[in-house]
Formats: sequence, C-alpha cells, structure tokens
Amino acid sequence: MEHLRRLARRVGSACLFLLAALPPGLALAAEEAARHEEPGIVNLNVTLLIQAVNFLILIALLSRFLFHPLKKFLADRAEGIEKALAEAKVAREAAAKSQEEYRAQVQATQREAAALREQAQREVEEERQRLLKASRDEAQRMVEEAKAAIEMEAKRARASLREEVVNLSLAAAERLLGRSLTTDDQKRLAEQYVRDLGGKN
Repeated sequence: MEHLRRLARRVGSACLFLLAALPPGLALAAEEAARHEEPGIVNLNVTLLIQAVNFLILIALLSRFLFHPLKKFLADRAEGIEKALAEAKVAREAAAKSQEEYRAQVQATQREAAALREQAQREVEEERQRLLKASRDEAQRMVEEAKAAIEMEAKRARASLREEVVNLSLAAAERLLGRSLTTDDQKRLAEQYVRDLGGKN
C-alpha cells in the first residue's frame, strides 16, 4: 500500500513539473486560440494540439510511473501467490505422507499387539497344560505312595496276625498236650502253621 502512495506522489509531481516546463509561448497560443474559438463539437486549432500533446505526456508519465510499477507489483504478487500455493501443495503432500506413515504405524502396532496377545494366550495354555500334567503326576505319585503304604501296612498286619495266631496255637497245643513245649517244638509247630496258612492264602 505504501508503494502505491509513493507512486501516486511521483505521478503528481511529474505532472506539475511538466506543466511548469511547458514553453510560455505554447500557453499563450492556447489562450489566443481559446479567445477566437468558433462554436462546434471539435475545433481543429492549437488547443487541440496542446491537448493531444498533454494527453500523450500523461500517458507516458502514467506508463512510466504507474503502469510499469503496478504491473511489476501485480507480477510479484502473482508470483508470491503461486509460491504460496506451491508451498501449500508441498505441505499438503507432506501432511498426507505423515498421515499415511501414522496409519502404517498404527496398523503395525495393532498387528504387534495381536501377535503379543496370541503369544500370551499360547503361553497361558502351555502353562495350564504343564500345571495340569504336574498335578496329575503328583496325584498319581500320591496314589502310588498310598498304595505302597497300604500294602506295607497290610503285610505288617498279616505278619502281626500270624504271630498272634502262632502264639495262640502254641498256647492251645500246650494245653491240649498238657506239657510245655520246648523251643524246638514251638519252632517246628510255628513253621508248620505258617506253611498251612501260606497254602490257604
């Protein structure tokens, strides 16, 4: 805007300078012609010539001080607009590229999260299977230990029962025989009884 004001001032100064520089004889001739002017639409005289010269000078001044700078200003402005549009296009393309990269990163993150979720599910399932197998193995071991303990207890009970039966049998045999049995007799009878019991089992 300041540029246009300076331009208008220059044009005004140039017009005043040209009017002051006109030869005094030309101005007097214009006054003389105006006094002898004949009525009509167009009068062919010196005034017309002076007006034509003034018009051409005005066109030259306007061209030199107004049209050329205005044309340059408009060209610069158009160039600036084109540059701004080009920069906006580049920025838009960069934004689209960034958005595409962001979308790709989001998809990659989603895929990675899905893979981690699947891996976690697999690990949980493997751990569950491992714990289930360990608990089955432990239960099996406990059952086998219980069976072994029951078997040993049953053997001990049988042995205790046999010993008691042998003692009772010896006591009964002593009563029947009415005499005391020697150690060898007791041993022989016990072995005989155990053989008989073993044969029944």
